[in-house]
Amino acid sequence: MKKISMFVNVDWFFLSHRLEIAKESAKRNFEMTVYADFTTNHNEHAYGEFSFLQSPIRRKSNSIISLFMDFFKTYLVLKNDKPDAIHAVTIKPIIFLGIICLITRIPFIASVSGLGPAFSDTGAFNKIRRRFVMFIYKLIFAPKSTRIICQSKHDADTLLDNGILSRDKLFMTEGSGVNIPDYKYPQFIESDTLNVLMASRLLRDKGVLEFCLAAAKINRMKNIETKFSLAGPIDINSPGAFTEEQVIEMCESNNVEFLGNRSDLPLILSQAHIFVLPSYYAEGLPKVLLEAAASSCAVITTDHPGCRDAILHGKTGLAIKPKDVSSLVSGLEQLLSNLDLIKSMGRAGRELAVERFSVDIVIDVHYSLYNELLKE
Repeated sequence: MKKISMFVNVDWFFLSHRLEIAKESAKRNFEMTVYADFTTNHNEHAYGEFSFLQSPIRRKSNSIISLFMDFFKTYLVLKNDKPDAIHAVTIKPIIFLGIICLITRIPFIASVSGLGPAFSDTGAFNKIRRRFVMFIYKLIFAPKSTRIICQSKHDADTLLDNGILSRDKLFMTEGSGVNIPDYKYPQFIESDTLNVLMASRLLRDKGVLEFCLAAAKINRMKNIETKFSLAGPIDINSPGAFTEEQVIEMCESNNVEFLGNRSDLPLILSQAHIFVLPSYYAEGLPKVLLEAAASSCAVITTDHPGCRDAILHGKTGLAIKPKDVSSLVSGLEQLLSNLDLIKSMGRAGRELAVERFSVDIVIDVHYSLYNELLKE
């Protein structure tokens, strides 16, 4: 069996976005070890035949010294494991493992699930940071035994246009995929009230405030009976995080029901008519939009890299202006006043999910890539 070491920034992101790939490893004749920064305890083999271990790379490092310590510990782990290839997911693991693979000549796969704030934020500091990240990426993506997986055309074009990688090293997946059978094809829920749901990490640039403000405006329109709900985790380690108190206050003042962090997303999606993600975050391809499509929801999201790639504008959903409450309100009015449009978008979204967003497609891409790279 060939050995693959996968490094992901944090446990919950691995479990929600990469678990199915790891679970397939033994069936595909690979021995896989997954490293992630644990936010809770996990048994090594709790999720499948692969190993799931605490990563030497902490999601948040408090100093340059701690960064170097994490890097050195990672090098020692790999020296002991001796993997045949390394797969890194998200920016920090990509940089750490890319440098180690450059030194050790271990075949390297980088999954770019969004380019991150360095490529989207403005200002002098971020311009310097962007140049640094681009320099490191160009360096670590140069070896022949390196491959890059992107989820959005915008990210792929950015890397190609800046000469960071060559096209022959680039592979595309449409997000992390969804397990279609988990999302039943529901009959449209007939009710006097239309349910509008937003679910995401509760960050400013996910558009949480814009969602709540738009909800308040729609709620003041007496001719539309609508219930707005917000679900998602508080992520205090991410820039732009809201506190739970802030989220509760926003929801209460704008007549939005706060559902908290839910583990039963397929259930609450099945009860929604419209799903909203007004994000202007540096997304890859948001998995929740794929889940909403699989659940036959009409979708409203932003004309923003990653988000716009998850819908067919006018057919499965609407792409609105980022950071624009008025545009979101207009989109909601358009759908809420037309029940037939909501239904047709839901049906088309389910068809799109079955055709393009199945996790089986994503799994096949990854293992084809592993096999190709390890034959060289």
